[in-house]
Parts: sequence; structure tokens; C-alpha cells
Amino acid sequence: SPPRMSRLATAPTRARIMSVNTARRATASVASVSGAPSTANTSKTTALHVRTPLVKSNALSIINGRDVYLKLENTQPSGSFKLRGIGRACALAVERDGASILVSSSGGNAGLATAYSGQRLGVDVVVYVPETTPERVRKLLASYGAEVVVSGSQWSEANAAAMKRAATTGGALIHPFEGEDTWDGHSSMIDEIAEDLSSMGEGAPAAIVTCVGGGGLLAGVLRGVERAGWIDDVSTIAMETIGAESLHASINADELVTLPAITSIAKSLGAASPSPKVFAKCRALGRSRVRSYACTDADAVRACLHFADDHRLLVEPACGAALAAVYAPEIGALTGVRADGALVVVVCGGSVIDRAALDSLQMQFQL
Repeated sequence: SPPRMSRLATAPTRARIMSVNTARRATASVASVSGAPSTANTSKTTALHVRTPLVKSNALSIINGRDVYLKLENTQPSGSFKLRGIGRACALAVERDGASILVSSSGGNAGLATAYSGQRLGVDVVVYVPETTPERVRKLLASYGAEVVVSGSQWSEANAAAMKRAATTGGALIHPFEGEDTWDGHSSMIDEIAEDLSSMGEGAPAAIVTCVGGGGLLAGVLRGVERAGWIDDVSTIAMETIGAESLHASINADELVTLPAITSIAKSLGAASPSPKVFAKCRALGRSRVRSYACTDADAVRACLHFADDHRLLVEPACGAALAAVYAPEIGALTGVRADGALVVVVCGGSVIDRAALDSLQMQFQL
């Protein structure tokens, strides 16, 4: 692979890096599909997410010796893939079930997706966040008109408060990663990937690489892969960071594992235990279909830096875990993957990252 410069401190590099909001505006004009409302899985509900670009990465294709495509979910209006599933769940809660208030317990991408959805649907949104939620994220949530309530020192405490608020107000509790409606929404990205690959003359990819937190994104990916008829031919690579690898630990132990603490800096992956349903699905499909790997925090941050240099887009370390599989093949995440066919990486998003935060992580890991 070509030599790399991962320093972000230089002016030329800084000038080339776009904020996520700027990136959304830029990619909207790249192709007609990039800003068009998606039609997948949106029957009888308002579609709140957009169809995102699938682009070939020249840099990553060179590194991996095969075509690598990026599904740019960071270009969703709320900043991440979460809008697909969370948006669908919110729309159904309002338009099907008559909810007049949406309640979330996520101080990250899921909370932002809920806040955006509530603004679009014209209903009140309350987001409960733990004390550790950065002020920048609280302001982002409030900018969509959400009521932001700080409760507890960790997510479980914020979630308990959110559950109580939903129960006492009759509001719809929007879970960050659980739920059939949410998983159906996430699966729509695979429909788009299949259509776009076909239009470019590509067949089924050899693998789809995604990151895993609680398991909602993985559940959607697997649902879409099955619907496409790819389940026996396409490996799904499930990437986590060490210190947040609850699915990886569960698969290795062959039982549901709860981590004693989340020590990774990739807080968006910070579910102490994966969704029981998603874990059961992974076990049923087997390790040849769902391949679980964990990389270091440094691997994830390094991938974010390379991605910023190569593609002029900022993503958070949770997304960097997926990118690490293709930026650092020596990790071994792609070992045993079918030799023919392209690789597709789900660039899940980066709404909780900015240049200052990425610079700080670069210094922390001395990259």
C-alpha cells in the first residue's frame, strides 16, 4: 500500500477535512441517488432517511487488491445509519400508534436520530442522557428541538428514567438498538447496496463489513443479506473494539456475556451485552456466515485518520472499527473471505466526532 500520512495537525490536511454537515451537503450533489428518499421498507410510513451513496474507494481497493465499496451512512441527515431504523420506529409510533411524544435514552447517534425524526414528524421528543454525554452532543440534540434531560452516571440509569417518563406520559420509548421495526429499517441499506452493485455490473460481494455495538445494525444487515439471497455466499464481518467486544466475547464463549465495564474509547459500541436475539441469530448462522473480530482502539483511530485523509470525511472510532478491517488487513478480519468479489464497508457515521476530538485521539495514541 502507498505510504500514509496520518497527522491531522497540518494546515493542508485540516483544510481538506470536511465536517459531517459539510460532507452531507457535498455528497448530496454527487449523484442523483444520494439525497433521494429511500423507498425500501417504508410502506405506510413517512420515510425519514435518504438513499446514501455507494462509492468505490481507490485507496482501499489498492490496499486490499480488490474493489472496496463504501456505503456512506455518515451522510444521513442525522449523521449516522441510525436514522434508517430509528426513523422507521418513530414514524410507526406516531403514524400507526398515535404517539404524541418520543422518548429516547441515547446521548449519541440513536438520540440524534430520534430528535431529528421528532422534528420531521412534528411531535415532542425527550432524550435522557447520562452525565458523561459531552456538551456538544447535548446542544446538537437541543438544536432539533428535543428536551434534553441529564440523568445518572451511565446509560442504564438514563434508560431507566426514560422508561419511567414514557410510562407516565404515554410516550413511545425508542430503544437505541432493539426492535423489529428498527431492524427492518436498517436492512434497507442492503437493498440499496444490492441495487447499486448490480447497476455497476458487480455481483454479490465477498463480504460486508460492519461495526457492532448492541447489535441493531448487524441485525439489519443480516436481515437484508438474507432478503437479497446472499446469506450463503456473503460473509458478514462484525467488528468491535477491545474493551467493548461483548458480541465477540459471547460468540467465543458460546453464551451471552456481559462485560464488567466498557473500557474502549469507542463509546458508541459500548453495550455491555449484545442483543440476545442478535446473538442467537449469529449462533444459528454460524461462524462462516458471521465472522466476529475485535481490533484495538489504536487500530480504530488510525483507520479514522486514514479515512479522513483519503476521503475528506470525519467518522468516529466506532466506525473506525469497521474501517480497520480494510485499512489493516493484517488484523486478519478478512482471512478466509471468498477470494472473488468486492468488499463493502458500512461507514456507519460520525455525529459525535469533530476535528478537535479526532486530533485529541491522535495525540492520545501517538499516531
